[in-house]
Amino acid sequence: MTAKEELKKLFADRNQVQVAIEINGFTGFRTTLIDDLTEEEAIKLLSVHAPSEKELAEENNALKEELIRIAWISKILKLAETTGIKEVGSFHKFNNWMYTKSIFKKHLNAHTIDELKQLHVQLHGVQSNNNESAKKPLTKAWWKKGKENINMN
Repeated sequence: MTAKEELKKLFADRNQVQVAIEINGFTGFRTTLIDDLTEEEAIKLLSVHAPSEKELAEENNALKEELIRIAWISKILKLAETTGIKEVGSFHKFNNWMYTKSIFKKHLNAHTIDELKQLHVQLHGVQSNNNESAKKPLTKAWWKKGKENINMN
């Protein structure tokens, strides 16, 4: 079945005026009839209304990967706030740390999912180092832990 025949079958239950308006706009006001469409235009219009399963799967995978990236970024930012690398409401200190001391030396949004996982591991290492350092008196981590533990009754 050709693309024009598939378009006719797809638009069979729709109002003819709406179909004509859509085709007119799609072709740049060249025609209003399905039969006057070029084969390339017919294929493009058909792909808009009936995308292939491969295209849908690719789009679905891209959206899933983006959600996973956002989740990893959220975990990293939370961990950076708890370790003191990122201040609440400010990214200046965190961005400086990312460019100077992180594994990949680039901003957070430029990382892939695998790089974000490695960055998360690095931040866990920073957190454990801070916890070990807080056990030694008069270190920066010790003072910070002391300020957090002050009970103001």
